[in-house]
Amino acid sequence: MYKAAEQLNNRENLIKWYLPFAGLTGTDITKPAKTQTVITGVDSAQIGNISMFGASIKVSHKGNAKIFHFTTLSDSVQTLSSSITLRYKTTLFKKWFGKSLLEKNAEQSLDNLGDFMTDTKRFYGFDIQRVLVEDTSFLFSREVVPLKDKQAATKKIFEKLIAFAEKNNADYNGNRIFYSLASGDQVTLFASIGITKIIPTEVDSDIQYKMMPVGKNLLVTNYQGTFKDVKKAFDALEEFKKDHRLSSMAIPYMKFISDGYDFADDQLVQLKIYYPIF
Repeated sequence: MYKAAEQLNNRENLIKWYLPFAGLTGTDITKPAKTQTVITGVDSAQIGNISMFGASIKVSHKGNAKIFHFTTLSDSVQTLSSSITLRYKTTLFKKWFGKSLLEKNAEQSLDNLGDFMTDTKRFYGFDIQRVLVEDTSFLFSREVVPLKDKQAATKKIFEKLIAFAEKNNADYNGNRIFYSLASGDQVTLFASIGITKIIPTEVDSDIQYKMMPVGKNLLVTNYQGTFKDVKKAFDALEEFKKDHRLSSMAIPYMKFISDGYDFADDQLVQLKIYYPIF
């Protein structure tokens, strides 16, 4: 309910679904400083009566203005859903002989909002899906290194895993998964490679055999862009998880689709980003 209301009472969200602003580029829309107003050409919208449950939007077109009230309500049946109501004053004449452009836009915008919020690509910036675990056997290693050495250390840790797999005839299948967590001037690297055989490892070994529980749930999205910006995909999965009240069962990770594993920050890569969930 609160997430839906955020789309009503913030102009940065409003322009993504409200007509005639939806679909326009940022350069087409003027946003006066310190106000909740947007302007483009002969159209404008001003957000008022803001609350955690909605807002009133005063819309104008060529000098004609009208106020529309949007309110979010919790769904009595589906706890993770909400309903949004639109109220405005009109006349019997308009109901019988045709609504104004402002009224038509408001009603169409309400439909747009529903489409916008249920489209993960538009709402979170990434196409997010729920899938089941398929790859199950991995060799895993973790290291803490200086942040400045991250790229070289990533290459080294994967080479170590691949060499171990070859030495033990583990049948490395080409899958490479990775996650890093920076803290101050250091970064912790979590690296795994997929294998097809069970390889017993010592408890105190820096390389461990790990298994993912087959059939368990994952959130997944595709990422294509510079390696340094992959955090945007992780943040989108985290936001989706919180919005849908899901619980984590392990740390998120990336699976390299591009060849290699020692990517520079400005290098273009293709990845799959996963988040294990309950």
